[in-house]
Amino acid sequence: MIEQSSVLSYLDASLLFRSFTLEERLELLDTLNARQSHLPKGTTALQDGEECSEVGVILTGRLHLFHTDIHGNKNLMDTLGRGESIGLINAVGHYRLHISAIAMEDTDLLRFPVDMLLRDHTLTSPVQIRFLQNLTLALAQAAQRLTRKLEDSIRRSIRERLLDYLSAQAHQAGSRVFPIPLNRQDLADYLFVDRSAMSNELCKMRDEGLLRFDRNAFELLDALSLTPEESDPNV
Repeated sequence: MIEQSSVLSYLDASLLFRSFTLEERLELLDTLNARQSHLPKGTTALQDGEECSEVGVILTGRLHLFHTDIHGNKNLMDTLGRGESIGLINAVGHYRLHISAIAMEDTDLLRFPVDMLLRDHTLTSPVQIRFLQNLTLALAQAAQRLTRKLEDSIRRSIRERLLDYLSAQAHQAGSRVFPIPLNRQDLADYLFVDRSAMSNELCKMRDEGLLRFDRNAFELLDALSLTPEESDPNV
C-alpha cells in the first residue's frame, strides 16, 4: 500500500486533482472518503455488467479495458496508465458497466464516490467547486476518447486505422519517435483487425518509407502527416 504522502504527490498526473495544493488534496480525499486498493497483475478491477458507484484514479500500474462479445471474444477498448481515471461516466450517471478493466501489471488505485458532491452534499468550500470543474473536464475528455475510438473503428482499411492510432501516439509523446503501450496482439485487438494482416500492412508501410519500428518502438517519417490534436482546456 502506498503511503498517504506519496499518494498526494502521485495525483500530480491526474486531471481531477490538477492545480490543487497538497493540503487541498488532503481535504478532498477526506471529503470524498477516498480509499486505496492494490491490484496484483491479472486482477479484474471492474467487471462488465456490474454497477459502478466509484471513480478510480490509477496511481501506479496499467489497466486494459476490454469488451467481451457473446462469443467470448475480447476486444481491447482502451489502455490507461498513471493519473488516468476509470468509471467516470458510470459513477456520475449511475450506468452499468459495458467493459471490464484488468490490471496488466501490479496496479494501485485511489477509489472514491462522487455522489456526495453531486447529489447528497451541499458544497461548502471553493476546493469542492474546483474539483467539480475538473470532474466536468475529465468527463469531456472521456467522451472525446470514446468519440475517437468510434472514429478509429469505422475506418475501412487497416492502414487508415494504423495511421490514426500512430499519429495520436506521436502527438501524445510530442515526438515522431515514441513507444506504444501495446504489443502486436493487443494492437490488433484495439484496432479490431487480424494480427497477421496488420503485421503485413506495417511491413508495407515500412518498405514504403512511411515509418520505422522495432517491437513497440516507432518512428514516423516526414512522408507521414500527423493528425492535429486538440489542446487540453485545463492546461
